[in-house]
Amino acid sequence: MDQPNQELVDAVFSMTIAGAASDHEAVELFLRAHPPEELAITGTYVIWRMAAALGQQLDPARTPLQMIHVFAQALRDNGGGPA
Repeated sequence: MDQPNQELVDAVFSMTIAGAASDHEAVELFLRAHPPEELAITGTYVIWRMAAALGQQLDPARTPLQMIHVFAQALRDNGGGPA
């Protein structure tokens, strides 16, 4: 994967925080300020990198795919909302 634009990475993290805080106006601001397809691509990069980093913290280490499965299961178990 190519390194994404840092401004988009910051926007993805900020939008995630706004979404977790149920700040729908802030999420809408991020969506209007950046092309949605670029936010989506950058979001996948962020998720992959986070999954890779977290997987390395476990013993035995887990792959990013295994960690994404764990994330998906946690979202299903939690109803998809912020913890």
